[in-house]
Amino acid sequence: MVYKQVLQTIRWRIVSLLAALLLSIPLFSQQNLPDTIALKTVLIQSTRAGSNHPAPHNNFSAEQLGKMYQAQDVPMLLSGVPSLVENSDAGAGVGYTGLRIRGSDPTRVNVTINGVPFNDAESQGVFWVNLPDLAASAAEIQVQRGVGASSNGAGAFGATVNLDLSKVDSEPFAVVSNTFGSFATRKHSAYLGTGLIGGKVAFTGRISTIQSDGYIDRAGSDLNSFHLSGTYIDDRQSLQAHVLSGHERTYQAWYGLPAQYLDSLRTFNPAGSERPDSPYPDEVDDYTQRHFLLHYKYVISGKWSLQLNGHYTRGFGYYEQYKAAESAGDYGLLDWASPGDSTIDATDLVRRRWLDNHFYGGTFALQWQPKFALKSVFLLGGALSQYDGRHYGELIWTQNAPGVQKDFVYYDNDASKRDANIFLKWESSPVRSLTTFVDLQIRRVDYRFLGFDNNLDNVTQQAGLTFFNPKIGATYSFSNKWALSGFAGIANREPNRDDYTQSSPDSRPRSENMLDLEASLRKAGAFWKVAANLYYMGYRDQLVLDGRLNDVGAYIRTNVPDSYRAGLELEGSIRIGKLFDLSGNTSFSRNKIKRFVEYRDNWDAGAQERIEYSGTDLAFSPNMIRRIEATCHLINKTTHHLSVTYSRKKVGKQYLDNTSNENTILPKYSFSDLRFNYDLENLVGKRVSLIFAVNNLFNKKYVANGWTYRFVSATYDPLRDDPYTRSEGNGVYHQAGFFPQAGRYWMGSLVVKM
Repeated sequence: MVYKQVLQTIRWRIVSLLAALLLSIPLFSQQNLPDTIALKTVLIQSTRAGSNHPAPHNNFSAEQLGKMYQAQDVPMLLSGVPSLVENSDAGAGVGYTGLRIRGSDPTRVNVTINGVPFNDAESQGVFWVNLPDLAASAAEIQVQRGVGASSNGAGAFGATVNLDLSKVDSEPFAVVSNTFGSFATRKHSAYLGTGLIGGKVAFTGRISTIQSDGYIDRAGSDLNSFHLSGTYIDDRQSLQAHVLSGHERTYQAWYGLPAQYLDSLRTFNPAGSERPDSPYPDEVDDYTQRHFLLHYKYVISGKWSLQLNGHYTRGFGYYEQYKAAESAGDYGLLDWASPGDSTIDATDLVRRRWLDNHFYGGTFALQWQPKFALKSVFLLGGALSQYDGRHYGELIWTQNAPGVQKDFVYYDNDASKRDANIFLKWESSPVRSLTTFVDLQIRRVDYRFLGFDNNLDNVTQQAGLTFFNPKIGATYSFSNKWALSGFAGIANREPNRDDYTQSSPDSRPRSENMLDLEASLRKAGAFWKVAANLYYMGYRDQLVLDGRLNDVGAYIRTNVPDSYRAGLELEGSIRIGKLFDLSGNTSFSRNKIKRFVEYRDNWDAGAQERIEYSGTDLAFSPNMIRRIEATCHLINKTTHHLSVTYSRKKVGKQYLDNTSNENTILPKYSFSDLRFNYDLENLVGKRVSLIFAVNNLFNKKYVANGWTYRFVSATYDPLRDDPYTRSEGNGVYHQAGFFPQAGRYWMGSLVVKM
């Protein structure tokens, strides 16, 4: 282990030296640089909200991200967004991480990279771990709450997160970053850029590696990535290409901690424990994802601009599991054969479940800025994408069944999804103080998959959906300081892969529909700003888990006719002299299902009981989220700057399901972080930045995510060794798993920019 660390240190020092030598060569004349404004607009970002857009949004610049980014993934960096709750499977922000905004899970948060969809086309989820160190390449991250200005990808029901990787630096640079921290966490990266050569051509490259043992037992992560880009710019056009590649190998930590271990064995991980004696060492998730992006922008005239984008994503990988006492029928076989030509009832085995997919397509945006009245900007855009995915499983080892061929494929099915949309956006300013916004989109989704028909046979099927998603809004600035905005939008969203494949046409759920209403008031002074936003998100046919078994015997989501989220979001920041910055936000919300029916398994009867509720809370939707951040600038000079930042976040109680049952909750929690930033100019290169952070400063014990399952049984033995199960009394039991977050832990980073 020490030998590997020494080699790794030597490798990164060599990279640093080569970068310094490379960037000492003068590549261009400063006189040839194009206007810096042009450098910021290499792309027409049809998914980005402008400063006057009426949808509530927050922007994080590369400088802001650089102050706090060490090794944790993007959801942890966005902790300061109102109504956002972040979580980490491994407990310390490295590996699988996720976020919820206004209670909406990751499948309802639309993520784009340079306007290209990042969400998985089938599950609609976002797997940040697939592109490690992505934040290091971002010039800006914008988070829009509600429907927002999203144009490409699945419908945004909670928020949109846009990552902009398109900015071009005019000058050469090299950034070498090294981070070390608790749980053997370390990150090493080198990021190089040529600047503009001859004022027209630029290249960048980043290579990164991140490792961590994780807070949870065996929840280790081994992550590697690189990002290459090339840009050509002249007075009328720009061409930019990106190649992003990530590989992750993480030990599985997605089962959750048994409820009975919360106070004793908080780092317990059940993954791999089906193997006798010791956990299976390769119970891992191993996945590679590569993104190829091509952007072309042409300024046709002073009024017209055209943007064309092409994209291709290649993903492949598997998760591996040791399974004990498996029956042959579960793998499509009549029996297991033993060495003596006899049969056995069960065998231990190791299986891999593979995903092999391709996602490709293009988008366009034609922008027109006429000179006639209303100071209008029209944007006609659209997208067409195709997803082809293969799902298959292999048996790579069996204990008692040598007759099974190695790498025997026990299931294999393909899926194909086509997504097309066209939209027209119109932004105008009829008077100086008023900005209006209209967005009309038509979207078509066609999905082909292997699923059950009405006879419960597994056959290839098709489904097609057409959506109309209109949005309208306005912002009125009635003084230099005050601004009032109103926004209304409708979003539609298709069911995901499991909703289709684990149902028949008779039990298949309908698509979801949401009406989003937003009203905000903002005021800003020279050194301060405040904002208040009221929202109402009304759902028709929202998909939720209710415990019901459909006609093919699967637990899937079903449509709830009427539910809503309504809340108030408050934000503010102030600079007090030259020493202090203070900022914070608070959100209060009400998240309800007007009528909810739970289907509870009765283990004794082999049937389900139906229980009806009224006015229950939506799962994972805290009624209050609050965060404050205070920065003290201890030294604030031209050549060096030292600051200390304290932040505290509080999240209210959440329910694990939609029954508002007090036996299955995530208790309210709070945690505090402390961070020191020390920047020295022109000591080595342009800047040396030291970051030292103590996360969860007061060592709070809390959980940020979980799951539950409820059943009824008069014969179940509550004394048997099942740490996931708890009794609610009267023969009602529930199983629950939780994801504890790490106690106090530290990270230190050294970032050198040349």
